[in-house]
Amino acid sequence: MEEETEFKNLNVILVMDTLEGMREGLYKARSGLIRALVRVEDGRIEDIIISGDFILTPEHFIDKMEKALMGVKAKREEVLERLKAFFNNNVFQSPKTYPEDFTEAIMKAIGERDG
Repeated sequence: MEEETEFKNLNVILVMDTLEGMREGLYKARSGLIRALVRVEDGRIEDIIISGDFILTPEHFIDKMEKALMGVKAKREEVLERLKAFFNNNVFQSPKTYPEDFTEAIMKAIGERDG
């Protein structure tokens, strides 16, 4: 029982460390809410977590999308270009959710809203 408690506490610490320094952006797309947690370092996306109640299947493509955004300049046009390439180069379904929708959530987290 004591080991289980220690493990749960460790998980909480790891999650907290992951989220530290991240900013949240929310955007309501036609398909649902998109939430982006983003950490920027030296003008580039250092870490990103995308979640929400939008539809994207298979779901593992959300992880792939996050990886594709790592290191991209934290500028609207750069993020949008990377997301458009991701959508064009991968086979998944995201009805009524587009690169522009994800870009909005990400840019709200970064703090740039008007491009």
